[in-house]
Amino acid sequence: MAKRKIFLIFIMLMILTGCAAREVKKPIPPVIVAEPPPPIEDPYDVMEKNVPILTKVYVGKGYKYGSNPDENVQADCSHLVCAIARNSLIGTKYEFKPYYFPSQKIYDYTYEIEKSETRPGDIVFFIDLQKKQNHLGLITRIKNDIVYFVQASSSSGVIERSTQSESWTYYWKKRFDSFRRWKMEVFAEKRM
Repeated sequence: MAKRKIFLIFIMLMILTGCAAREVKKPIPPVIVAEPPPPIEDPYDVMEKNVPILTKVYVGKGYKYGSNPDENVQADCSHLVCAIARNSLIGTKYEFKPYYFPSQKIYDYTYEIEKSETRPGDIVFFIDLQKKQNHLGLITRIKNDIVYFVQASSSSGVIERSTQSESWTYYWKKRFDSFRRWKMEVFAEKRM
């Protein structure tokens, strides 16, 4: 009986010691994975992405001086450039302000860039014989150092040309003024 008491005491001590020595595990808090912040939406990046696709809607429209291609089946060069720039920003936090600029204002609200810097959404300006900026187009894509642009031609309507086209070689190259990019001030952030 004494052996039995000693054995029970020994078991009790083991149980108690085991409990006392056991490490109490704290629950691990759940790991909260934050979603990365959305990328900063840059109007130039948005235009670069959207202009090549959007331009296809306008190619083939006729030419008419003073005509907005969003309201008519015709366009002139400044209305075409503004319409594509404006519509390429739909669904983003930016809008094109004001709604429309005439050619000289477009020139004033842009700055000159090198050909190597051009991207879709930039502008190509041409001059007349008096060296006045009188025509422009919107750059749609760049491939193998060839710049493609859409313009509203009085003889052909809205068409895409390139710096390798026959018309560039024989006509537009002599009248080329500059490649230009919109100043940030033409992009207003929408109020949410």
